[in-house]
Formats: sequence, C-alpha cells, structure tokens
Amino acid sequence: MPYQLLSYPLDINDPGFPGEPTLSIEKCSDTQQGAVYNSAKIHLFNHFGTHFDAPNHFNPNGKTISELPLVQFIYQKPLLLDIPKAKASLIEVEDLAPFLLQIQQADCLLIRTGLEKVRFEQPQQYAAQGCAVSINAAQYLIDYAPNLKALGFDFISLASPANPEHGVKAHQIMLGMFSENFICIIEDMKLAELDAPQLQRIFALPLLVKGIDSAQVTVLAETAT
Repeated sequence: MPYQLLSYPLDINDPGFPGEPTLSIEKCSDTQQGAVYNSAKIHLFNHFGTHFDAPNHFNPNGKTISELPLVQFIYQKPLLLDIPKAKASLIEVEDLAPFLLQIQQADCLLIRTGLEKVRFEQPQQYAAQGCAVSINAAQYLIDYAPNLKALGFDFISLASPANPEHGVKAHQIMLGMFSENFICIIEDMKLAELDAPQLQRIFALPLLVKGIDSAQVTVLAETAT
C-alpha cells in the first residue's frame, strides 16, 4: 500500500497562531565549525505546525497526549470531505448535515477547505483570518457522530482570531468537557493532494511527551494506489 504524508515538516518560517510561540533551533555542535557531529536544541511550542489536540488541551479532566490509548491514533474508516471555504469563515452545521450518514460511519473526518493554498501564498492571513469550526458544528459532531475519534482539517486551528466567540467553547465541546464523548483535533494538515476515493487508513503518530496536553503529530494516509 502507498503512503502519503498529511503533516508538514516543522519549519521556523511557517505561520503560527497569532500571539503564540512557534519554533526556534539552537545549534549545539556543528561539523561546519569543526565539531565531529551535529546536534541542536529544539524550542517547540506544542500547538505549532501539524499537531494533535488531546482532551486535556481545553478539558482539565481530559487525558493528555501520552495518556491516550494507541487506538486513538489509528483510523480504519477515514472520510475526506471537500467543503470549500473562504478566509475568516466558519464550518457550520449546514456544511456537515448533507454528509451525516457518511460521517456516522467514519472514525476520522478530514475537512478540505482549499485554504492550504493561503498557507503558502499569504501565511499571515492563513493564521489571522483562518477558517474555524462553529460552536453548533462542534456540538453537532458530538451529538450525531459517536464513532468519530478525530477531526482534521487544512486550516491553522479549530479556532480563529476572525471568529473569537467560537474558539474556546467549540474546543471545550469537541474535547469532552461537557459530555463523556470527545473528538480529538488534528490542526494545520496537508490535504490538497489526497485522493478521497483512494483513502484506506490513517495513522497519526504523535510526539509522546509526558505532562503536556497535546503535541506535534506525523500523519500518514494509506491509499489504495
């Protein structure tokens, strides 16, 4: 089976959520400077780049990234939906409702809005004017998609500075603060080249660090061809 990478390599030049840290790299040893090996310190904000929001991100009683069982990161029935959106827009219930029967069969929902293009052409607009998931859409998935283990998408965060009233509550709903069910979140994904009919399975391989809520994730799609 072929595999396709759905996460971005971490890059100090990539956009981060406005006002938050990103990534810096500090050389410790350098063969170009006469050392016998190369090494570096990586200073990494755990919500930068393609990353996995575990329940503890917004739910104080939720599991951290290292506490989740392995099955939470393996998806046998992924679904990719094309839902075109403009900058500063919202994913709403009416965007999801036509696909409800398909969503109810899936264990991982990927939403492709087309905003990945903005990440490269206008990175600061991608960060500041991103799409977001509305409070009602988050609740809709919790209420009507009990098999979903994860929601991923091609914009920077479930929240957006363009729609700040939705960010906190939508995260809390998705991450199980108000119910027994939760849906983890994979933010800032690379989905443009993924072929929906060929999609077989998805593996999300997180950076497992004890004591932190969430972490970066390497996402692999297994495809039919």
